[in-house]
Amino acid sequence: MAFGIAVRFGAALVAMSVGTAATMGWFSNRHAVSLIEQAEHRELMGRFDQLADSIAGSADQARSLAALVANLPGVPHLVASGQRDLLAAQMVPAFKAISAPFGIEQFQFHTPPATSFLRVHSPAKFGDDLSAIRQTVVQTNATQKPTHGLEFGVAGLGVRGLMPLFDEGRHVGSVEFGMSFGQPFFADFKKSFGVDVALHLKAKDEFKPFASTLQSSNLSQAEIAAALGGQDVIKAIEDGKGGRLAVLGRAVKDYGGKPLGVAEIAMDASLYATQLANVRQVMWSLVIGAAIVAMVLGAFLARSITRPVLAMSAAMDRIARREFDVDIHGLERDDEIGHMARAVEVVQTEVRRTAELEAAHLRSMAELEAGQKSLSDGMQMQLEGIVEAAMQSNEAGVVLAKMMGSVRRASEQSQSIASAIEELVASVHTISQSSEIAASEASDAETAAKDGVAATGTARNAMDGLLESVTDVGAKIEALSNASDQIAAIIDQIEAIAGQTNLLALNATIEAARAGEAGKGFAVVAGEVKNLANQTAKATVDIRSRIEGLVADMDGARQSMDRSRAAAHEGMSAVGQVTGGLDAIAGRIDGVTQRMHDIAAILSQQNSAATEVSQATGEIATLANHNLEEIAQVLHAMTESAQVLDRRAEDFAKLGTPETMLQVAKNDHIRFKRSIIDRIMGRNDLTANQLADHHTCRLGKWYDTLKDDRLTSLPAYGRLMDPHQRVHAHGKKALDFFSRGEVTEALAEVDRLNEASHEVLDLLEEMAQSLRRIA
Repeated sequence: MAFGIAVRFGAALVAMSVGTAATMGWFSNRHAVSLIEQAEHRELMGRFDQLADSIAGSADQARSLAALVANLPGVPHLVASGQRDLLAAQMVPAFKAISAPFGIEQFQFHTPPATSFLRVHSPAKFGDDLSAIRQTVVQTNATQKPTHGLEFGVAGLGVRGLMPLFDEGRHVGSVEFGMSFGQPFFADFKKSFGVDVALHLKAKDEFKPFASTLQSSNLSQAEIAAALGGQDVIKAIEDGKGGRLAVLGRAVKDYGGKPLGVAEIAMDASLYATQLANVRQVMWSLVIGAAIVAMVLGAFLARSITRPVLAMSAAMDRIARREFDVDIHGLERDDEIGHMARAVEVVQTEVRRTAELEAAHLRSMAELEAGQKSLSDGMQMQLEGIVEAAMQSNEAGVVLAKMMGSVRRASEQSQSIASAIEELVASVHTISQSSEIAASEASDAETAAKDGVAATGTARNAMDGLLESVTDVGAKIEALSNASDQIAAIIDQIEAIAGQTNLLALNATIEAARAGEAGKGFAVVAGEVKNLANQTAKATVDIRSRIEGLVADMDGARQSMDRSRAAAHEGMSAVGQVTGGLDAIAGRIDGVTQRMHDIAAILSQQNSAATEVSQATGEIATLANHNLEEIAQVLHAMTESAQVLDRRAEDFAKLGTPETMLQVAKNDHIRFKRSIIDRIMGRNDLTANQLADHHTCRLGKWYDTLKDDRLTSLPAYGRLMDPHQRVHAHGKKALDFFSRGEVTEALAEVDRLNEASHEVLDLLEEMAQSLRRIA
């Protein structure tokens, strides 16, 4: 539902007035609440200070009593001399008289460091060590200074006051008074100051009240724990009936300043609640009064404003409908309405002129759209021309690159042939020289052969003498072998005699043993004979082994002499044959010498011809290198031209239209193939790992994210993925082969890449034509 300007104006005025009053009331309420909270805080802190002062007063009272006793004449001496009974006789009656009226619960004496000497409040119990639980006693005796404050003891928590005892300047112990600090203490505090108070102590995993005037605690366990940690907990509790309770939780510290519990103080804050309620009542009265006044003023002002505004709105509606014969009222007024009326008149004039301009603009837009269409078509044709030029440049580059490889191989082969021919010339020259040397050596060989014939006659005579010597040595070795056989027979006889002697010695030993004492000397002689027989046997064994080795060596020598005689006979036969052969060689060497001279003359002629061929081959290699340089210059110029075309294609790629992306994809494909060819020709350092795959290249990203139904529905779009993937796969394989030095295999992969690339370009062109037909 739409509201008129009068309603909105009145509502805005009322809202602003009510909002202003509410804001002022809210800040007033917050200020009042803040003042009340500060007052409550100050009063609660004052009550806590009163509680702390009460505890401190009790501690001072205990310390004062302890100081009094410590300075009584004779008391320190009684402690020092151990006169417990006499001390008890003096102190127990006095303690019973003053304990109840003055709230004294403990009165005792200690010896260092913390041994109970006399409990006046319990004389029968003494002598126990309090070091573990009564640190005030330990501290007083250690420092010899007074100590007072809260501390746990055997009887529980209490207010302690301790003074050191000195007997003639010598420290002998301490005296302690403990004041009442239980439920009566807190009841008296409530009676004196009109607030409830409780002390919470830590018991295992929870806090429990030590003494309290409250029926139940107003603080949670977490709030008590926070207060024990040093954080003051202040809260207000309202009962919904105008009652208000202000609560403070704050840590209470022991004699050493360490927190031992949490004091909870609950104060009736109903007076503060009443004051806050009065402030809020006044605030609501102001808000309601402001709303009523604002509504009356808003209604009056809205009627005086909305009438002329509605009239000008109607005029504006007619002007918007291009009805320019409208009368505008209020032009003579000097207030805001008059300004608005004159503004509407200006709008009327401007709208009339705008209508005329719009008609002219429509005509201009039609002309502009026609020009833009012509420009777009021209840019598309320019892009297609750039891509076509890049394609042709790339194809020419591929052809030149392959031609460069062929020329380089031809140059290398020409250089190899030239080197081989130079080596051939050197070899021919060497062979020619060797032929001359061989002819000279052949003449020397002929002379040597004739000398050899004469030498063989001398060798034959020497062989006859050798044969006679070998025969004589063989006869002597045979005689030596017979003598060795005779020695072996003699050794057999010696072994038999040694055996008989050994047997006789054994019998003699046995008989000597039978004769007893009379046969001892004979037994010694028998033993010596036995030893000589054993030594003889060992010597004969050694001689036999040596004779057997000698016989074996003589058999080998005899066989060697037999072979020597046979070799001597064969040598005589060979010397005869050599003599005949040398005669024949001497005749042939003469013919060889003549032929070697003829070969040397022919090789001299071949040397001149090979030198001419080597010079011609060198000129071919030089021409091939010059062609390589010219092709490299052409390829460099084509690369620079391709880079210019690539930059122009990148400029068109920024348009991002499907038509431009199809043409740019063609150019990217050409660049990809050109980079592979340049690597194989050694013109860049591209590796297979640096190549993008068919998803990360620009065509792949465009293909994977394409959402244009005009293209994705084309059959060529579905067939584009396979050849595109093969282009990248063959490119990687080509670089892998090239990195392993397999150039032929790399060029074969480039041919396969070229075939797949033509398929991709044909499919992209088919998609471009389909897109033109759709447009």
